[in-house]
Amino acid sequence: MAKHSVRGLLSAVLMLFWAVPAVAQDSAVDDLPGAIAFIENLSQETIAIWSDERMTGDERSAAIRTLFLESVDIDLLARAMLGRHFRAATRSQQQTYLSVMTDYIIDAFDERMRRMGFEAVAVVGTTPAPGRRGHVFVKTMVERNEGEPIIADWRVKKTGGRFQIVNLEIEGINLLITNREYFTERIKALGGVDGLIEELRQDIAEG
Repeated sequence: MAKHSVRGLLSAVLMLFWAVPAVAQDSAVDDLPGAIAFIENLSQETIAIWSDERMTGDERSAAIRTLFLESVDIDLLARAMLGRHFRAATRSQQQTYLSVMTDYIIDAFDERMRRMGFEAVAVVGTTPAPGRRGHVFVKTMVERNEGEPIIADWRVKKTGGRFQIVNLEIEGINLLITNREYFTERIKALGGVDGLIEELRQDIAEG
């Protein structure tokens, strides 16, 4: 074999060798330390915002919104919550729904985390999520202001080096599945997606 052919083959092998880890690391299941640190940091930042007595209510809400917009894949979660009804909706309905759901999901995460009343969060394990998307469940033990500690499982993805939450399960109650079932019932009761959107708007307005 000619020298330039050997060199070419060696270069190709080296390029493949270095490329594989880069691709593999761009999924949460292949970067468990990063996924754990992401949840730990998110918890600490959330607690810091809630406990900052210098903030007004509006400032606190704005800070939580900014934090969750960065940390939660709201678009993915909103689409999954509506399931087949999202695919059947018109483009206008989809856009309106996604806009409303941004507020709804942020409020839902804020409410559930407040309801936990946590003072500290400790990661107690990780589990690969089903499927081929490279998601991972980060299991945490939540120390609360009152009551016994509870378990919260955060489904985390990593894309382009960025971690985001795509679901939350608290003591076996799955945020995505619970809302999908509820939305399906409400769409039937309200006569369609438009009725659900209006009801969500009312819920958000009422706080």
